[in-house]
Amino acid sequence: MCVLGLIILKFYKSGGRMKQGDLRRTLLLVILFCIFLFFYLYWQQSTKYVPTVIYNFKYSHPTSKKSNPSQWTWDCINQRCERRYMKDSQKPVSLATCSMLCSSTQLWPQPTGPVTLGSRALTFNHNQFIFESETVKPAFYLLQEAFASFNNNIISLVERSDYVKDQSDLKQFIIKVKITHPDVTKLTLRTDESYTLILKPQENTIKANITSKTFFGARCALETLSQLIWWDPYTNGGMLKVIKGATVQDKPAFPYRGLMVDTSRNFMSIDSLRRVLDGMAASKLNVFHWHISDSQSFPLVVPSVPLLSKTGSYGPDMTYSPEEVKALVEYANVKGIRIVLEVDTPGHVGNGWDWGPTEGLGELAVCINERPWSLYCGEPPCGQLNPENPHVYEILGKLYKDLLVLSGETEIFHLGGDEVNLECWSQHMQKSSTAYNYTDLHDLWGEFTVKALNKLTAANGGKKIPHVILWSSKLTKRPYLTKYLDKSQIVVQSWGGSQWSDTPDLIADGYKVIISHVDAWYLDCGFGRWRETGDAACDPYRPWQTVYNHRPWQQLHLNKQLILGGEACLWSEQFDEGSLDARLWPRAAAFGERMWSDPQIDISTFSIPEDVYTRLNTHRDRLVKRGIRAEALWPEWCSQNPGMCL
Repeated sequence: MCVLGLIILKFYKSGGRMKQGDLRRTLLLVILFCIFLFFYLYWQQSTKYVPTVIYNFKYSHPTSKKSNPSQWTWDCINQRCERRYMKDSQKPVSLATCSMLCSSTQLWPQPTGPVTLGSRALTFNHNQFIFESETVKPAFYLLQEAFASFNNNIISLVERSDYVKDQSDLKQFIIKVKITHPDVTKLTLRTDESYTLILKPQENTIKANITSKTFFGARCALETLSQLIWWDPYTNGGMLKVIKGATVQDKPAFPYRGLMVDTSRNFMSIDSLRRVLDGMAASKLNVFHWHISDSQSFPLVVPSVPLLSKTGSYGPDMTYSPEEVKALVEYANVKGIRIVLEVDTPGHVGNGWDWGPTEGLGELAVCINERPWSLYCGEPPCGQLNPENPHVYEILGKLYKDLLVLSGETEIFHLGGDEVNLECWSQHMQKSSTAYNYTDLHDLWGEFTVKALNKLTAANGGKKIPHVILWSSKLTKRPYLTKYLDKSQIVVQSWGGSQWSDTPDLIADGYKVIISHVDAWYLDCGFGRWRETGDAACDPYRPWQTVYNHRPWQQLHLNKQLILGGEACLWSEQFDEGSLDARLWPRAAAFGERMWSDPQIDISTFSIPEDVYTRLNTHRDRLVKRGIRAEALWPEWCSQNPGMCL
């Protein structure tokens, strides 16, 4: 437009026919527009951000009606909220307000550093938020997205949309963020996620000062701040409240705080996976391990090998496109989460790998859908990659390159390596014309793994991935462990029972581990068997108390320096996205506090303090407000009468 103004001026000077008054008016409009454009672009680059609020009440139904108070009021007596029948002359106190101001922090996970909280609250509305930061690119853009997410979390608390018309205690709610390393925009195992949050009132304003070394610490601070805000249905028919003053210093106990979801046995939509990430962010979990394929299906569209999903998905509407995966990775990053994609090999493959003969590549996988399945795999259908076929390694190289591009992850890579059935390979090799050169097929397995690692390095431009994860197996035991797996690169995800020797042995041999003990952190267990033959895989059910109390580094006296963290796992044999939320939450949140805070436990009684029950119940309600269909912890009566059910 500004260039157009210059053209008009040149036209006039060259004798163009335009009245002088019209020309002046035109030039004035052009100049005004240029001034407006200049200030708009300057504002876009400024470091103050006042969000435009978009109402998005997915699972709540706010109305213009004021909340109808309960007949109950709560008094803080001996640091516990006690329910009382409300008298007409009494000023009522809601359970939410009493819980937030009566002893317990109601924060989840519990901060690891000093915490001081005020004993009074202030009312406000979400339109009063002002976001300030001196942070420069590229972290500033992430901060803007994180603040928008924070704002939506606050809106999810609101039960009536017209509450903003009521008078509140505050005129401004300023959130100021300072980040010392704005260049850090991707999580690594060395990323500093610590933060300090100071909430201080000043006349009719309250200011939240957040300081952190990285965006990821600031994001965690915003999550903590959101948990110091609640909806009080008793104040003016319903208002948002915030604690009047607070100081929180916090950092995680472990750098790897993972959650694995299997989307191959039953397909999960992208929307359902976004809810998983929302719950993880609320619970400060930071690694989403996406077990995206298995012998049942291959739903991932791999650009360089499209036949994998074309022949392996349950249907064209049950696939994950590259664009969807990349968008989910970006969404996760804003939530402080990295996504690790796993295509398990050489076992747990089958459907999606049976097109080799028609393409002139020979058998890429063997034992596909073989029966009786119990001879060739742990559950139907069977299938394993053919380690004798050189085309397999060429395809793996292409696959790995695409996985690296899709995830943007070059520090951690999950190679799989779980439950290889040697009988399957033995039967295949007896039928093939290839000479039988192995007295121990574990060596064939080890050589396959070395070749796969070489293909992974080549796919990464010749650079070794620093941390390659393998499931614990016979290959991760001596003598194969030290023969084929380099301890400077290999991380073993130890999934066996906590009383098995796997984890202590690996640590004794100097290998880094991620702990996923089946008897504590497998969230799919306890729903009975899903097939007529064979026992249920891992009964009984693991309640949240079992998840929370599992502290193997204390119970097994392990060297924590070699423990990167832990991962809760959810295999999908017996659920789909309809029950995904309830299978995960609030048990995965209990796991989140174990990984972030790592609270002490009494191994003589394994009793859990009352405070943990009340805080987890508050967090569960918080998740429900945010659209996550979390399971109930107990009857509502227990929530209304804290401590009476313990």
